[in-house]
This record gives sequence, C-alpha cells and structure tokens, in this order.
Amino acid sequence: MAAFDARKAVEELSEEPFEFIGLDGRTYRLPNAQTVSGHQANRIRTGDETVLKEIADPDAYHAIMEMPTTVGADLARAWIRHSGRVGKEPSPSSRPRKRRKR
Repeated sequence: MAAFDARKAVEELSEEPFEFIGLDGRTYRLPNAQTVSGHQANRIRTGDETVLKEIADPDAYHAIMEMPTTVGADLARAWIRHSGRVGKEPSPSSRPRKRRKR
C-alpha cells in the first residue's frame, strides 16, 4: 500500500475563490477555504480574527468587518459550503458510510 502523499493531495485542492457581495454592493473574494492551513483553522475556531486579515485582501476584510455579526456568520458558513462544492467529486472512499444496525 502506498503512503499518503500530502503533496499530491494539495495539488488536488480547489483554488476557486469564494465571491461575496458586500453591503456596498461590490463583489469581493476570499481564497477557497480548502487552502486554509490547519493552524489557521484552529485559530479561526478559537475566535482569532487576525487570520481573516492574513488571508483576505484589505478591501474584502473591511467589507466583512462592516457586516453585522450574524451576517458575517452566515458568510462564513457559505464560504465553508463553497469549499465542499468545488473541485472534484468526492471519491467513494471519502463518502460518509452508513452505520450498520445492531
């Protein structure tokens, strides 16, 4: 059995950016959530907003900061959903498995 090669897996990640329309009516982009590192994801989960500043361009960051927090949370969920939709179809081995009944 061949070893998992993270380099190959990274090559298969989608780089399609996530677009959103800000309160000002302009279209902004965030990098695809698939490209966020494990360290950045952990920091996001702990509420570290500096990650957003690192990955977004200044205009997109400002547009997000102008949003009410509930709208920002909706945007974050849409960003995550987008990362699961783009790119290749999931392989049969990555699809959720049905649990056997006892």
